[in-house]
Amino acid sequence: MGRAPERAPAPPGPRARPGVERGTVIVGLGMDVVEIARIQRILGGPAGRAERFLARCFTAAERAYCEGARDRAARYAARFAAKEAASKALGAPPGIAWHDVEVRRAGGPPSIELHGAAREAAARLGAHRAFVTLTHDAGVAAATVILEGGGDR
Repeated sequence: MGRAPERAPAPPGPRARPGVERGTVIVGLGMDVVEIARIQRILGGPAGRAERFLARCFTAAERAYCEGARDRAARYAARFAAKEAASKALGAPPGIAWHDVEVRRAGGPPSIELHGAAREAAARLGAHRAFVTLTHDAGVAAATVILEGGGDR
């Protein structure tokens, strides 16, 4: 038997990734999956029912973004999943409303803006940053929300 190959020495101490504050921690994590066909059935159903659903669940900016796409049901489903995932990450706080979680898309990756009860719950958790990822494929839309807290704040 030969000698074991030598390993490179480990770097000295933990290193922070660029853009990540030292001492930050995950204070909330939520994930949700939505069947796109479920949203398509609502959108394709009676106009009054579809309008009530859209008005109750999505902000004007979210609606404008989704309505401008040919795959609007997938976009709505992904945003619905993000709202559910955010609620889970926040611990399903009492009084949270659909409009308290808003998914934004301004030329880069999607982001989440918290309002009302969602913002209050985030403050109680010590969350100062939220991350969201959205996907839709094979008939489902999914979202994951991570709330970050701690650090030098």
